[in-house]
Amino acid sequence: MNLLFKISVAVQKAMDEFNKPEPYAKGEAFQNYVCHKLFPDSSYELLHRTHGYTVNKERYVGDSRYPDFQFRVKNNKKEFFVEAKYRSTFNQDRVEWCSFNQLRRYQVIDKKTPVIVILGVGEKPSAPSQIFMVAMKDIKYTMLYKSFLKKYELCPAQPVDYRVLCL
Repeated sequence: MNLLFKISVAVQKAMDEFNKPEPYAKGEAFQNYVCHKLFPDSSYELLHRTHGYTVNKERYVGDSRYPDFQFRVKNNKKEFFVEAKYRSTFNQDRVEWCSFNQLRRYQVIDKKTPVIVILGVGEKPSAPSQIFMVAMKDIKYTMLYKSFLKKYELCPAQPVDYRVLCL
């Protein structure tokens, strides 16, 4: 009986993954990239990660309104949030990175603990061709233009140096 239960749980997890809407799958792939490649365990302690699609599908968890991650720099113990946003391409040299309600929520959180937005653009969410890191204090709109983002571009797949975080 125990084996059948374990098999049914495994099958359900596989079905949930298979039926996950594509935008959520891409978003989670980019979040994994951000967590492991840009903010690796060797330099950053992961304090919080919001729940993914499968958990929130069953019952929405309130702390999912927070940015995707909260990290602590191991070197200096400073804490900050990261909101990871993936887009496959720019739309007429701009990208809508969040809703108005999300923008206001992140601005409120930023007053207490810094929020950093990591925007990935490219064909593959697990290896985007462009990465931008913008402090929430520098963002005023839900739409971001390439001309604005240019000065915030990072080298893809290189860990973020804590000294450039502006904390």
